[in-house]
Amino acid sequence: MKGDGVTDFSRPAAGWFVMLDGGIVALSVLSASDPAYGAVRRRLPLPPRSALQGLLAATAVIHLAEAAVAYRTARRRGLPSAGRWARQTLVVGFPSLLKLRKADAG
Repeated sequence: MKGDGVTDFSRPAAGWFVMLDGGIVALSVLSASDPAYGAVRRRLPLPPRSALQGLLAATAVIHLAEAAVAYRTARRRGLPSAGRWARQTLVVGFPSLLKLRKADAG
């Protein structure tokens, strides 16, 4: 039943947060820090920092758009936790949207 706390809100597995947000943190560090970028580039081939910065900006835009979709979807489905869905989706992205789809189906 919608709003009963059982199907209203759920989190993706912790591994999604670690993997996706860990990647965003690494991308942020490489985009912002000359020493970090240089140290990694000496060991691994990397695209130019400008490409990493563009990827980071695109990631932010995508997560903002996903959060907006999550909020609208939860509101449209009558779930009282629309804000929680939006915040979670902003942080972890698509795994949260998959959970939202399952929450509505439950």
